[in-house]
Amino acid sequence: MTDTPTVQFATRPNPPAVTDLEYEAWSRVATLNYDGGYIEATYGDLIQTWSLGATDACAGQAVAVVRAPSTRTNTIGMASTPVAGANYVYTAYPKRNSSLAAGGDAFTIHTNIGSYTARVGGDVQGLIAYVCTVTNQLYAPISIQSSSGAWYGPFVPSDS
Repeated sequence: MTDTPTVQFATRPNPPAVTDLEYEAWSRVATLNYDGGYIEATYGDLIQTWSLGATDACAGQAVAVVRAPSTRTNTIGMASTPVAGANYVYTAYPKRNSSLAAGGDAFTIHTNIGSYTARVGGDVQGLIAYVCTVTNQLYAPISIQSSSGAWYGPFVPSDS
């Protein structure tokens, strides 16, 4: 007898009460970094949209560096010093550069329980490519409206 497996999606967490200490953490701004950009919104909005426990901040990309040999002159008119070339590989991790200015564009993310505004850095193609690769982390379908008014989606949760 063979049983057909059933697909079970992650359960969306319930928001804490305003009187709970956890509510303060849900109100803080959080950033979800991906290759080529980021999504910045309150932690509560992000955790209600994506299963953040499944995100991988350690997913770096290998970057090859090739530095040609050259010469350097520390003082004009003095002798040159040879600088050796180098070839190496390092791992670049998704990040967001910080500043006091509000970065990114204001996008609206529409979910089945409401809408919220998020700052999105990087180009829209990178964002949509990221969302398409993490549909297994969505709790419910979402649509994204760019700062120029263009609509993308709906993106439906998947089991892969």
